[in-house]
Amino acid sequence: MRSLKTCFVGVTLSVLLGCSDRAQQADSNFVPQNTQQTFSSKNSPIVFIDEAHNNFLTTNGRFRPFAQVLESDGYTVRPNQERFSAKSLHRADILVIANALDKNRKDWAPPFTDALTDEEVSIVKIWVQQGGSLFLIADHTPFPKMIENLAGQFGFKFSHGHVNNAMFYAHDKTLGDHIITAKVTQSEQLRYLPTGVTETVKSTIQPNSIERVRTFGGSAFKAPPEATSLLTFGEGAFSIVPDIPFQVNADTPRVSMDGWSQGAVLEIGKGRVAVFAEGMMFSSQLDTESGRTFGLASKGAEQNEMFLLNLMAWLAGVI
Repeated sequence: MRSLKTCFVGVTLSVLLGCSDRAQQADSNFVPQNTQQTFSSKNSPIVFIDEAHNNFLTTNGRFRPFAQVLESDGYTVRPNQERFSAKSLHRADILVIANALDKNRKDWAPPFTDALTDEEVSIVKIWVQQGGSLFLIADHTPFPKMIENLAGQFGFKFSHGHVNNAMFYAHDKTLGDHIITAKVTQSEQLRYLPTGVTETVKSTIQPNSIERVRTFGGSAFKAPPEATSLLTFGEGAFSIVPDIPFQVNADTPRVSMDGWSQGAVLEIGKGRVAVFAEGMMFSSQLDTESGRTFGLASKGAEQNEMFLLNLMAWLAGVI
């Protein structure tokens, strides 16, 4: 029988396989499943994908499939290549910040500093309170460390480790009950009464619902009480927390993540915030060393794309 330490190292390797700094690139063969557009050129929301903060996930890089899914639904996707200001964010409806890094980073060694300045954090928070929508993604360590000042402004506290791949299901409540997972949409029509007065009639449509979502490593966080957790880890989930990312051995701390979140949403002021601790679930990436594809096209992730579209619709304010 193998020793417990040997078994732990084996589990550790599987945890890090999908979230390490191995050679990752966008899946060039990816094609979105979605064939129906919610938006047209007349009402297309403007989505900025941040590229001004040394981001690991970018519009034409590892997050290209993410952008393709959004474009398939009629969103206008643009890279953001300048530091955040009130003027620049005024042009966006939804801001996506995915795996931002501190300036000029070339390896994973500490120390880690903030990717965004305190001034930028303040600008983003005010922009959200005034009606903007923020989609914040911080994957495994060290990404959460570098956006702590932004996440903390909205009450989110990250774990700085690596979690294993996970499945979240509606039937066991690890997949949260929310309009995003129920896909309830409302439409309004004018009805003319005999008196000549008109009234607005709302109709509710529920064309489909999300039953399961798959994630591929990443980290976890504790959400503020007013947020709704969409992805909640159950009993047995754990995080490996190394002092230096990817440098793991049998003595590396292993911390329970039972009850922690990997995805949550929050309304603040007039705006909306979605925070996720895993990025590959929203993209499709090829590991050039193994030839394996991870993400949207993976087995078990068949509903991830619809989950993403529902999430974006919520951020856009149409559900």
